[in-house]
This record gives sequence, structure tokens and C-alpha cells, in this order.
Amino acid sequence: MILTALFVVFFVAGPLAFRGLTRGRVQQRSLGVGTAVCAGAGLALRYGFAELWGRNVALTVLSIALIWFAWIGVLAYGARKLRQVDGGLRMRRWTGVIGAAGTTMPWFGLASANLLQG
Repeated sequence: MILTALFVVFFVAGPLAFRGLTRGRVQQRSLGVGTAVCAGAGLALRYGFAELWGRNVALTVLSIALIWFAWIGVLAYGARKLRQVDGGLRMRRWTGVIGAAGTTMPWFGLASANLLQG
């Protein structure tokens, strides 16, 4: 059940968040700052509370979520910069497809780890 919920989060929420961030409503500077804050906070939780990592579910999930949001921000930032270089329809499509697919990468690591765990 948990893997099903995570699957929906990674394959629906991630691409939708990426799409929202690449639409242009968010300023480039705000996107960069938000990405840095998410990454910093996620890593601070992960390494600042290392003794609780894996034992406290809320802390672990929040840290992973913040790092994942930062990953989506990096993808959106890169896609927006590529679209500034080439504003054509083909570039918009390719950056949209590749970026949306890139948001799902953590799922494959999670699913692989779950398979190895048995």
C-alpha cells in the first residue's frame, strides 16, 4: 500500500510540480532560492539529526521530501534556462518530457531498494 501511494506521488505530483515551476509564474530568482532552501533544509535534517535518521519516520520522510523538491527545482531551473536559449516548440516539448520524467528518478531507487530488501 505504501509503495502504491509513493508511486502516485512520484509519477503524478512530481511531474505536475515540475510543470508548474516551468510555466513562468515563478521568478527565476525565487526558484533558485527555493531550491537552495529545500536542499539545505533537507540535508540539515539528514545530517544534523543523523542519530534519528531511519528511526524517526516523520524526520526521515520530511528530509527525503525536501531533497526531492530541491531535485525538481533543479530540473525546472535547467529547463527554463534551456528554453531561454532556444524558445522553439521542440525545445519546450523536450525539456518538458525529460524534466517530467526526471522527477520520477527517486522512485526507481526506492523500488530497487525494496526489491533487494526482499
